[in-house]
Amino acid sequence: MENNDNDKFVSLLADSTFKYMFKDYREFFKKAIKSTINVDISEYELYNNEINSGNKTRDYRLDILLKKDNDFIIIEMNKNADKRTLLKARKYLYAVAGGGLVEGEDFKKMRTILINFNNSKYKNDKEAISVGYDLRNEKYNDVIDEIKIYDIYLESLENVRYNVGNEKETYLAMFRAESFEEMRSIANGNKEALKVVEELERLSENDEFRVLYDAEKMRRKEINSARLDGYDDGKAEGFEAGAKAEKISIAKNLLKDGISIEIVSKNTGLSAEEVNKLLEELNS
Repeated sequence: MENNDNDKFVSLLADSTFKYMFKDYREFFKKAIKSTINVDISEYELYNNEINSGNKTRDYRLDILLKKDNDFIIIEMNKNADKRTLLKARKYLYAVAGGGLVEGEDFKKMRTILINFNNSKYKNDKEAISVGYDLRNEKYNDVIDEIKIYDIYLESLENVRYNVGNEKETYLAMFRAESFEEMRSIANGNKEALKVVEELERLSENDEFRVLYDAEKMRRKEINSARLDGYDDGKAEGFEAGAKAEKISIAKNLLKDGISIEIVSKNTGLSAEEVNKLLEELNS
């Protein structure tokens, strides 16, 4: 929840902010990931992050997908780290891992890693910062190393302030800040962390980004409302109808702000034809 005294604040927990900052300020993420789970993303390049689920909506959209040779790294920001969200992330992992084998090619060993940034605490250890998973044979302890999952738990970093030796905790604590003032307090003079604050402040003044960021906040609220309505009524269609309604609402707001049909379609999952009809309705 954003600080009422700082309406311009943009949170690192938001998918839109997470993606933008990763693409334009990867050094911060590289250091945070390396120091936390010892995975080096330096030589990986951004890859197509749209996985088509087979229907018309892009509901298999990853936050970040990286590729190096035959290896992939998926990075997900899970602001609401519930069971459903984490299951979806694992489905992405399996889809990417399976999609790396192209028919007709010689077999090439590949490794796929999923990194979840979870805005929660690990249920078995509330102090745990990260937990790793692999495929292991229970009897012989043999490990299949082609697939690996890392969960990073951000709620474990409450009340962290930078001091020499706790850079890892400092970087992760920045994600949960609710104002630029709190971010600076967490950074406590750390130059790398302060650069992130400066970049976020510049981003907060970008009008086009603000539209997408505010639309994401609205989308989360409306999805949560739709879920509650659907579950309370005992009807799956309650959620589906609510989800469709929130997409239309967001699309209309984006169109009113002059955002192109292509961008609106990409950020709502509505088809270009559906978005064009909405535009015609607004102009009629």
